[in-house]
Amino acid sequence: MWTLCSACWTMADQATALRAVLLPLQQQDLLLPAAVIAEVVDYVEPEPGDSWPAWVLGVFVWHGQRLPLVSMEAALGLESPRELGRRARIVVLHTLGGSPGLPRYGLLVHDTPRVVSIWPESLRGSDPGEGAEPYVRQRVTLPEAELAIIPDLDALQSALLDSPEER
Repeated sequence: MWTLCSACWTMADQATALRAVLLPLQQQDLLLPAAVIAEVVDYVEPEPGDSWPAWVLGVFVWHGQRLPLVSMEAALGLESPRELGRRARIVVLHTLGGSPGLPRYGLLVHDTPRVVSIWPESLRGSDPGEGAEPYVRQRVTLPEAELAIIPDLDALQSALLDSPEER
């Protein structure tokens, strides 16, 4: 059994297609449930922050709120792109459980996200194993033979909340 995130969806209801979004990174896509996405906005240069984890690029302002901007490439230990193309976007995500300390945060993506319908039984996945990849819940192959990463949003949010910048 695979889960996209602990609070989002599981394979329990295989009779229903799930609305998901593919978020393009430099080398691979992330797969997230559409429900966690608040908005997709044009990329803006973030302001630096001193106490964030290394994979947080800084903070940006969204509807008057200062939100951390996460580079999943850096969080996954991949090489971060040196230059961003003009198609770069920020995907604003709702935190799971609606944490008052961090209600939302942004993910840097390299192109416009794509909405897809996913039938749970059509995904082929591999569990990375306990602690193998700290922010990866699972790597999956979509029906079109595309590879995607289901991020561990719980772990990512916990790390953001534990950062001195958030305290």
